[in-house]
Amino acid sequence: MKIKAPFDRYLLMLGLAGILAYFGHDADFWPYVLVNLAYTFAFWEGNYQLVGWVRERFPLMQQTSRRIFTQIGLSVAYTLLAGTLVTIFFHLIDWIPYEWDFHQRILIMGLFITAIIAIVYETVFYFDLWKSSLLESERLKKTAARLQFESLKNQVNPHFLFNSLNTLASLIPVDPVKAEKFVQEFAGIYRYVLEVKDRNFVSLREEMDFVSSFVFLLKIRFGEQLKFEHQLEKHLDHYYIPPLIMQNLVENAIKHNAILKERPLIIRLEIQNDTLLVSNNLQERSYPAASTQTGLRNMVQRLQLVANKEAKFYKKRDILWLKSH
Repeated sequence: MKIKAPFDRYLLMLGLAGILAYFGHDADFWPYVLVNLAYTFAFWEGNYQLVGWVRERFPLMQQTSRRIFTQIGLSVAYTLLAGTLVTIFFHLIDWIPYEWDFHQRILIMGLFITAIIAIVYETVFYFDLWKSSLLESERLKKTAARLQFESLKNQVNPHFLFNSLNTLASLIPVDPVKAEKFVQEFAGIYRYVLEVKDRNFVSLREEMDFVSSFVFLLKIRFGEQLKFEHQLEKHLDHYYIPPLIMQNLVENAIKHNAILKERPLIIRLEIQNDTLLVSNNLQERSYPAASTQTGLRNMVQRLQLVANKEAKFYKKRDILWLKSH
């Protein structure tokens, strides 16, 4: 039968106390076992609880140095205090005479036990963090690859190319200047996707420049039937975001909503209390667009993996909102 914590820890304490008593006693064996067990329990259990407390406050791999130094300071202070209090307690109940040399040996033994406990627990914890980090890195790469594939697929699929080239062909004879601008923005979209394929974050300014290019192409096609509003100017250089997130949201809104002259589709972006809000007036199509529903799922997973942020979607008064905290 497998022994479960904390009983495995308590059995180890008992075994260590027995070994110390066996090699160190010169009188009755069991009183020495009890004395050593009291010291061992005070040192081990107290430092075990301190380890857990410090881990809760500094749980990340990048916080390892801070976690270790905090643990060292607290453990040394606790060990010296616990060793002194237990020694005084046994002296008060006349189990052991108080001697400074004995007190010193106890404290040295306590620091030795504490060092072993700290090294073992931190090594195991760091190894677990390292394994988790590798797994999350692989999951992030897969999710990022899926998201980039979806973005590329949206922009190189025959419908997008056909509509974009048709729009360009109609612009060339009537407005060459706008046609040239169209080509520049069209090329910028693909250049951005290639440039950010290996990056976890981009500045909000970079992402907004990309989204603006994407929206420019769409507005040439839809005109005033599509409106894009944002209040992000003062935030552009202060926030970072996983690349292609916002473009996927704009694309999703256009894909699943009707865009009509009498009912323009309005997409809004804003930041409130460090929360990015993306919203659009809900105008669901009579015939829903074909969808694998992987784009939004990939985006949510990517936000969770790369930034530990939660994205929420909800409907409110005919408006579809996304909130990313």
